[in-house]
Parts: sequence; C-alpha cells; structure tokens
Amino acid sequence: MEREEFVLVRETVRSLAPRYGVTSPDEVKPATRAAAQQALDDMGLRDLRRTSPPAATAQECALLAEEHGRHPLTTSLLGTVLLAPELLRLLGDDTSPGTPTVALTRELRFPGPESADLVAWDCEGADSALCVTADGTVTRVELGPTAPSTDLLRAIREVPADTPMETVGRLTAPDRLRWQAYALVVVTAELVGAAGSLVEQAVEYARVRRQYGQAIGSFQAVQHLLADATVLVEAGTSATRYAAWCLDNEAPERALTAARVAKAEVNSSAPEAVYAGMQVFGGIAQTWEHIAHLYLRKVRLGATLLATTGDLLPALAAPEVTR
Repeated sequence: MEREEFVLVRETVRSLAPRYGVTSPDEVKPATRAAAQQALDDMGLRDLRRTSPPAATAQECALLAEEHGRHPLTTSLLGTVLLAPELLRLLGDDTSPGTPTVALTRELRFPGPESADLVAWDCEGADSALCVTADGTVTRVELGPTAPSTDLLRAIREVPADTPMETVGRLTAPDRLRWQAYALVVVTAELVGAAGSLVEQAVEYARVRRQYGQAIGSFQAVQHLLADATVLVEAGTSATRYAAWCLDNEAPERALTAARVAKAEVNSSAPEAVYAGMQVFGGIAQTWEHIAHLYLRKVRLGATLLATTGDLLPALAAPEVTR
C-alpha cells in the first residue's frame, strides 16, 4: 500500500485526465495541447524542487511521471515541469526567466561533448531549451519549428543549427551524475505508468469481451498472457521506484547505477507488456481510432529515449568504483 502522501501526489496528475485526456489521435490538436498545458502549469508543480531543500522528493516526482504516463495527456510534465527545473536547481539558478525544456540529440539521447543537431524534447509551453553537454556545461538555445515524432502526445521542436547558445552554467561532476540519474528515473517511471495502464485496460476488456459465449478473460491462454504482462510491469515498477529512492538516499554514482538498471529493465519489459495488452484487445487495437496505439507509440519511443539497453549494459558491466 502506498503512503498517503504518495496517493496525493498521484491524484494531482490524475485530476487532469477526465477533462484533458484525449480519447483518440484526432483530438491531439494545438488548442487542446495549450489548454491542457495551461491547466498543468496552474498547479505550480514546476516549483516543487526549486526550493532548498526541495519541497518534493525524487520519489514523489517519479510518481508524478508514472501517473502522467498512465493517461493519454498531451502535457509536457517531464520536460518543462520536472527536468528543466531540476537542472536549474542543480546549477543554483533560481532566477532564470521563461519556461525552458531540455534539448537532446536528434536520436533523443543525452548530448555528447558538442551540442549540435539538437531538438527540444517534450516542449509544450516552453520558450527555450537547456542543453547539457558531456562535461556538464549547460547552455540555453532557442526553439525552431515543430518536428515530427512517433509519440503523438509529445511535442518536439527543432533547434536551428545557427541558433545562438547562451551559457547558463556548469554542473559539478556529482551533480552531472545526479542529473543523468534523475532524467533516467522520471523517463522510466512514465514508461512503467504507460505500460501498466494499458495492461489494466486490457484486463478490463477481457472481462467484458465475449467470445464463444463467455468472457475471453476466462480463457487460460488470455489469463497467462495478462499475468505475464502484469509481472513485467511490476518488475519494472519495483526497479524504478528503488532507483528513485536512491536519488534521495544514496551517492550520485550509486543512484546513477540504479537508474541505469531500471531503464535497461523497462526498455524491454514495458514494450513486451504493451504488446501483450494489444493482443488481448485484438484487431480493434490496430485501428487509428483506438487509444492503444498512443500507449504503444509512447512506450516504443521511450524505450530508446536517453539510453537504449545497448547503451546501458556496457556501463553496468564496468566495475563499480568504491570509495
């Protein structure tokens, strides 16, 4: 059972879903995006970790991301509400103007030594983007036109190649590790939320969809499929919540290791769970009008976001540095 404060954190994001959650891709329009983002901004969540000490723990922020993933919302929670403000907090910048999001490479990975060919990720309502290079240097860049994305719920914009870059600051080595761990954790949390939600919807569908005179949920093959998907979701959730706990309680190196483990686990388990859910829905889940492919798109893209399993395993295989 979750602690009472964790339940309240979930309710904060859950309250947006009845009014601003979309029920089909045709509802994803600029006007609906803007209205949903304004409602999210009015909650004041961007300031949750801007104070010292932060008003919210990393665990609570991960739960916000997890709950956000459970609903088909077009809001930029991760980019503008969680990641960019955390970056400014680590820099000690509490007076930065505007509403930034984060900049990633075109493949949606952490930028390398040079910040070139970038996109502003999860940028609904943002007016700039913050880029963190491999040495911890943080620059602010302008936003260009909208860029296409597999995830129809998430806004992405180009960063013009000739855009001027304003240096905002430089992260210390421990803060750079903590920033990477935090980014991996909130992205992974949203993935397990999305996968868990679709599996739950598939379970409900199996209870009411009848075939051969009885609910398909009574068929053992369907039960096994959904049971396996539930185990996958629970495993990913457990790893992610432990990684979030490490952010609040462990050294940056240990927190980053836990975050990498969680992302590597969820990169494979979340898509597999979603595939199982779509099999239970059957042919209807393959149609444009059904909501299932919005979850599938989010999870498929999220499994490559920031770091793939292939990116993470070599780092996890390296001997841990002890002090």
